[in-house]
Amino acid sequence: MKQFVACLICLLSTVFVFPEGGLCVEDCFNYQWIRQDLAKAYGWDVIKQYDAKGKDNFILKNRWPTIDLNLTSDEERQRFGTTGLEVFKKQYFVRHYDGSSMRMFVYTKVEHKAGERKLLGWRAELNPAMPVEYLDPKFPEDKKEGEDWFMIMHWSDPSDIRGSGVLIHSYNDKSRDQDTWVWFPSLRKSRRLTPSAGDDSVAGTDLTFADGFLLTISDERYQIIGETSFTGLVPVDYYEGLQILDKYGPGTKEYVEFYKKTIAQPRDCWVVRAKSVKGGYGDWYDTRIIIIDKEWNCDYSFEIYDRKGKMMRSHVWFYRRASDFHGRPHMAWVNLLEILNFEDLGFTYYCAPQTIFGCHVPEAWGTLRELRRSIPTVTIPYMVVLPPEKLAPLEELYPPEIIEARKKFFPERLTSFPDPTGPIGMEKW
Repeated sequence: MKQFVACLICLLSTVFVFPEGGLCVEDCFNYQWIRQDLAKAYGWDVIKQYDAKGKDNFILKNRWPTIDLNLTSDEERQRFGTTGLEVFKKQYFVRHYDGSSMRMFVYTKVEHKAGERKLLGWRAELNPAMPVEYLDPKFPEDKKEGEDWFMIMHWSDPSDIRGSGVLIHSYNDKSRDQDTWVWFPSLRKSRRLTPSAGDDSVAGTDLTFADGFLLTISDERYQIIGETSFTGLVPVDYYEGLQILDKYGPGTKEYVEFYKKTIAQPRDCWVVRAKSVKGGYGDWYDTRIIIIDKEWNCDYSFEIYDRKGKMMRSHVWFYRRASDFHGRPHMAWVNLLEILNFEDLGFTYYCAPQTIFGCHVPEAWGTLRELRRSIPTVTIPYMVVLPPEKLAPLEELYPPEIIEARKKFFPERLTSFPDPTGPIGMEKW
């Protein structure tokens, strides 16, 4: 019996004290790689795991032991070959699609214990090129000129908001308030909103204005705290995204798990700590942990923590590298965005594979006259999402190993889709 107890103690010591050995239990953390416990299941399944495992598993220092790593810029560059600030500058251009335009048809599903709400919308955006020097946190805000971007969105469902719209103009000088206007078709009036705070919800979803639109380089301080692998790249081009949407239906459990569990591919990434700056758009939280692709600079994931180190929300942006309207490679998150809310215990899924970048978006769409065009229908013909004029060669989009991996799902590349301009997936929504 004593020999058995001694062996058991030895075994447990191996499991819990030496987690990088060959034997480990599920809750044994290997911090050389990110624990993708939040990126393998559908929303409610993750929320159940949160309740079952206990909130201590969602404490910042437990999940990221290197969180207190402090290096000078020179030390950081010597250790990693770059700095968190340099990495985030590149990420900022990818996320904001600088110098590009976009048309989108988006499905949004919000699920909380109080119930479910589904939203449909047409969106267009124009992003003039920004001078690179504006990304220097020391560059004075009042010397930044011009518009950063404008976005117009017409809601087409549910019926209580159908025909309403939102127009936002954002400026390079972030000390200048955004212009945000809302159109109410029932009143036949447009109203200007007060400036958004960083933690304001976007249309009742778990996305905040800071996450989606407002956050800038000067709102946080960045440092690399490690390297990891993250399974967040979906090697799916435009027409293939429409086929998946048509097959599974937007935002369904099958749709989400196909991307999360089946087709997503691993990429080498930086782990970046972002500490919020008091008075900035991120000052409603304390820290973000951001996972950024080393080569393509997209942010697959970020976790948001409060000042006590408790996780508030987790975002996973499943990026695709695809062809834009003119056949040029670009990065976009539009096939799937998942936001898990660990404060109110719910989640939001954005699903918009019917999106094209680089097509024409008239400047006239950024006017109140355009906003006031009440369109109480699902289909808005003049805002159709145009299919790409041509497709980039796969060799320009992905390395050989990812091309081989996607052949399991797409033995031949899709180059067309029936009626790719009308809303795809509506009958399953």
